[in-house]
Amino acid sequence: MIGSTLAWARNTRQGIQIPYLGAVAFGHCFIDILNSAVAIVLTALVVPFGLSNTQLAWGITIYFVAASLPMPLFGILADRWNGRWLSQFGVLWLTLVFFFIPFVTSYSWLMVMLTIGALGSAAFHASGTRTASLSGGWAYTGVSTAVFFFLGQVGLSTGPIVAGVIIKYLGISGVSYMALAALPMYVVMQWVLHHPMLPGPPAESRSPGQRAARTAMVIAPLLFILYVVMRSATLQNFMSLLPKYFADLGHDSAVYGTRTGALVLGGSLGTLAGGILDGHIRRRWILIYSLWLSVPFLFVLLRQDGWLYYLSATVAGFIMNTSHTIIVVQAQSMLPQREGLASGLVLGVMFASGSLMTGIAGLVADLWTLPGVMYTLAFLPILSGLLLFLPSRRTAESMPLPQAAEPVR
Repeated sequence: MIGSTLAWARNTRQGIQIPYLGAVAFGHCFIDILNSAVAIVLTALVVPFGLSNTQLAWGITIYFVAASLPMPLFGILADRWNGRWLSQFGVLWLTLVFFFIPFVTSYSWLMVMLTIGALGSAAFHASGTRTASLSGGWAYTGVSTAVFFFLGQVGLSTGPIVAGVIIKYLGISGVSYMALAALPMYVVMQWVLHHPMLPGPPAESRSPGQRAARTAMVIAPLLFILYVVMRSATLQNFMSLLPKYFADLGHDSAVYGTRTGALVLGGSLGTLAGGILDGHIRRRWILIYSLWLSVPFLFVLLRQDGWLYYLSATVAGFIMNTSHTIIVVQAQSMLPQREGLASGLVLGVMFASGSLMTGIAGLVADLWTLPGVMYTLAFLPILSGLLLFLPSRRTAESMPLPQAAEPVR
């Protein structure tokens, strides 16, 4: 009965292989709950460990850089071997490390633990993104990737809220309970991802309209990387430093966790919207206007309270994150048949550059002011969007189409 149900689900929903997508997407949700709790944990330890803005920011930076730099390596492993097991390994690894975080008694040892745990996040994101993309076949890569990132963003948005409330009522020891809650997800992934995926539709079966949709935008690789770096500088800093920004205004962990979660929750909806819009609107315009239109809302959320803050934060996150899925599928189109490597590279650049900027922003905040840094970052997307107006040497018609995919083993 279970086997026949699984076989039916593999071939429904317009070719999207639901069990595989569901397993890695919900795994993404759980692993990003833990990832987004890092900023809350460090903020809660500012007083016990006597941390400065620089130490707080660089603690976040070290974690996300350690979670980013190995992604290309894990992507290569995912392409060469059975990449699905890396997703399961990543969830289990990060869960075990987070379980022991409350027992750490110094900032130095905390950073050692977080660095070790970050490897699990790196393994998951590189292989999980690859599995999610392949589960949608060629025609629905954008949709399946968007669903994967949507549930990850749900985890990022709920993580600060959950961590903030748990730490408020249970103290830092509550982090261990958060970790234990992720173990059932590992069991589910172990069961679902045991079987190989079915191959996607062959290249010759794609319609001219589908082929044109995926080659409608060509950007010089250097401009694309610079765009990703500058976009991450704003988004990652807002996600990482908003807890400290509101803590300095006198709010407790439950409040600043909820406020940070509102920004990321809007981003989760934007991620899903971006995947749906892929193929209907030119990718270049989505990438540009997702940054420009977010600027006024990023500025307003720093100056508002109550429901106006939550409205501004949700809208800002929604608009800015419509580009997230587009960035990943565009990177995969630049490296056909190397989905794991492409995913690892672009996500690694995205998270590592954003994390490094967080460390720099923390240092500047100690020398200047944290509000001054946040207001400056709110206007950075204007410059980021301008990068995509610079000319590229290649045209869309010169882009090679990916060849027929081999069965995924």
